[in-house]
Amino acid sequence: MKSDELPTASAAPSASAAPGDHTSFRPVEGGNEMQSGEWLMVEAYAAIWIIVFGFVFFSWRRQKAIDARVEVLEGAIAKVKAGAR
Repeated sequence: MKSDELPTASAAPSASAAPGDHTSFRPVEGGNEMQSGEWLMVEAYAAIWIIVFGFVFFSWRRQKAIDARVEVLEGAIAKVKAGAR
């Protein structure tokens, strides 16, 4: 087959396509809604930063709770050691 004899895709939907057939291309009427790629990138970066800040914030809160618990345990250990002498 020569390169100038390549088959072309027809724009019209085939008549043999069943109503439930989702494999063929069917253009949408009034489908000119588009979003800017730059705006989508800004939204993606914002979502990532919000997730990172949330992770850091909750990790910081958990670490504060762990530090407080370790202080209580160290105090209890120090009290037991002082009583044993």
